Amino acid sequence: MDKQQFATLAIGIKSAYPASKILEDNASMDFWYMMLRDIPYEIAENAVMEHISTNIYPPNIAEIRKLCADRLKRPVLSFDEAWGTVQTAMSKYGSYNAERAFAEMDDLTCSVVKNLGWTRMCQSENPTADRANFREAYEAKAKEAQNSLQMPAFVTARKAQLQQQYIPEIEEKLTPKIEKREEVRYQGIELTDEQKKKRSRQLEELRKGAWNGQEKAERGNTGN
Repeated sequence: MDKQQFATLAIGIKSAYPASKILEDNASMDFWYMMLRDIPYEIAENAVMEHISTNIYPPNIAEIRKLCADRLKRPVLSFDEAWGTVQTAMSKYGSYNAERAFAEMDDLTCSVVKNLGWTRMCQSENPTADRANFREAYEAKAKEAQNSLQMPAFVTARKAQLQQQYIPEIEEKLTPKIEKREEVRYQGIELTDEQKKKRSRQLEELRKGAWNGQEKAERGNTGN
């Protein structure tokens, strides 16, 4: 709808709720128009008229968009209807004719069945659990579809852009290389045979000194 058509809707809303302060300034008018301008005027007009006819309080943007979405969306099967369609397809086609089974389902039901696994569902021995899993997935998918239809296109597009911008990319984790150990030399200098013997004598003296000290301590503790 264009701005003049929206202004006509705004006049209708304000006249229906004279005590409210809805759409009372230009900033509010501009923001509401931004959020509703993608809706065809005749649909928005009918949605506003429904709200005015059934509510004593003025509408908000979400309420108007929901009423408009109800007029634009295809009828959604109830959970029981969708599950009945799945059971009928199972009995007619089984797990070996999935494509023919999918052809008899609506898009929403078909997408849920594919996510849950057609073959697994056909071969399952626990129909009660399958029914519960299908219900949870179907109702969540139906709500997601409703929200998607209700959302303005520019909001959905911007949401996708922000997700790409702010969700960090997964960094590739490289497997650390195992380095071959090399013999460590004392301060990078290779010792001569004489130096090695001297160092061995020093280590032996240190061990003897430590042993003698421990022995004296033990004698002192026993009173000998």
